[in-house]
Amino acid sequence: MEREDIRRRVKELEPWVNEFSFEGDRYANGSRVDYVLSQHSDARARDFFAAFPDARRILEIGALEGADTLALSRYPGVSILALEGRESNLRRAEFVLELHGVDNAEVRSADIEAIDVAELGTFDAVLCAGLLYHVREPWTVLRDIARVAGGLFLSTHYWGSSELLENVDGYSVKPVREDHPEPQARGLAVDVRWLDRPSLMMALADAGFDEVEVLRERTSDEVCDLVAVCRRGTRR
Repeated sequence: MEREDIRRRVKELEPWVNEFSFEGDRYANGSRVDYVLSQHSDARARDFFAAFPDARRILEIGALEGADTLALSRYPGVSILALEGRESNLRRAEFVLELHGVDNAEVRSADIEAIDVAELGTFDAVLCAGLLYHVREPWTVLRDIARVAGGLFLSTHYWGSSELLENVDGYSVKPVREDHPEPQARGLAVDVRWLDRPSLMMALADAGFDEVEVLRERTSDEVCDLVAVCRRGTRR
């Protein structure tokens, strides 16, 4: 595809959250919003495979525009199923993967809270980056993940204050209205719930992830960020 054709297609698919590079040129007017969870996709893929070096069949939840999908696909011998809930994001992800000639990844439209995850099959590991705080029942999503994989690479926000919390299904949560300035970066539900840190750890344990290694963490009185490698069934 010629450069002008790429630029035309990129323009048709606006607005974008991520810029991307192809054959030395940068495309798309990416977001100028400061994403506190932002990590370069290549760096996240390196961290993922450092944690799960033998992962071959990978499930990605919340593909957005395919940046992480593309980075994961570059590792030999892997196949990726990437789920994305917004059709507009899905179209952008498909374009990015097609442009780069990726043939070992599929991007599929799915609402993670509305599908039977077990019907997707089993996976060696799951990448869940920037999604868990966009759902109504994050503990259920974690349980669904544990049904299909023994490993989880998790990058998420959690709520840092003990105030304004409610108890839902035994977990302490902060009700949040999805009002991100960029609609394509919002979840599918209008009202979602953020776990506090103890409840996040409890939800992981309840799902069966009995080993949680925190790689990075940023704390505050409200929005906190955590990147963790989670493994299921490691204790005897």
